[in-house]
Amino acid sequence: MTPGNQDNQRDTDTQMQRIYQKLDKFGERIDQLEGQMTIVTKWLERIEHRLERMEDVRIDLLQAIAKLQTELKVREEEASKEKDIIMQLVNNDNRDKENLAQIIVGDKSRRQERFLQIWAVLGPVIASVLTSFFTRFFI
Repeated sequence: MTPGNQDNQRDTDTQMQRIYQKLDKFGERIDQLEGQMTIVTKWLERIEHRLERMEDVRIDLLQAIAKLQTELKVREEEASKEKDIIMQLVNNDNRDKENLAQIIVGDKSRRQERFLQIWAVLGPVIASVLTSFFTRFFI
């Protein structure tokens, strides 16, 4: 080999060493990136799993909310019916009280009327008996 060939061979060898070094660095970087990709893939799987669980929980939550809304409507209807029944009972009770008050007032007026009728008949009778008794006793 000639000295010019040797210089070219050295330059080629150094360039080849640089290329191999760069390839080694690229290989190391690719290995690092593959490791990072593995970590990222695991994180993505975890995120997907959490999202699936969240979706399941969301569905369960929506079902529970629908059930509660239905139960609330049923209870509102029951409460409304019970309120109507109570209001009807209160109205009946008030009406019964008014009727009783009218009966009591009517009964009092009947008693007073009967008392006056009895005194209208008995008053003169008692007066004549007393008068005759006193006249016999004092005369």
